[in-house]
Order: sequence, then C-alpha cells, then structure tokens
Amino acid sequence: MTIVYETIVKGSAGRYSVGDEVTMADICLAPTVEAALRWNIDFESLPIVLRIYERLKVLPAFEMGDWKHQEDTPEQFRVKT
Repeated sequence: MTIVYETIVKGSAGRYSVGDEVTMADICLAPTVEAALRWNIDFESLPIVLRIYERLKVLPAFEMGDWKHQEDTPEQFRVKT
C-alpha cells in the first residue's frame, strides 16, 4: 500500500474509493488492506484508505468473500458462524 492511493482517493472518495458506490477499485483495495493488516502495517498515514476499508469490510459480499470464510481456510483461522 502506498501513499499514492491515498492521494488519489482524496479527490475521488465518498463512502468508497470512487464516490458512494462500490467499484472495482474497492474490490482490489479490500484484500490488499486485509493482507497489509495481517502483517501489522501501520495505516496512520493512510486515513482515507483505512476509512474506506472499514466501510467495505462490513458489507455482506466482502465479509463472505474474505479469506477467513473460504472452504480451504484452515479451521483454526475460519470465522465461526
């Protein structure tokens, strides 16, 4: 994750990366941020990116699509439903 994306979304973000509708940019952003968070990347310099991710991760489609909900995820890492 670079500061470049943060700079770009400063001019385009609404609720999500480009306005108030989920776009392909968000579909790409969510797993990238998820991976970075697993590696304890600090998002202090990326507040807009983090805000967008926080909104995305609670959407049902994103929630069910994340790696913790997949059939091949090891049992100890799966979300318990």
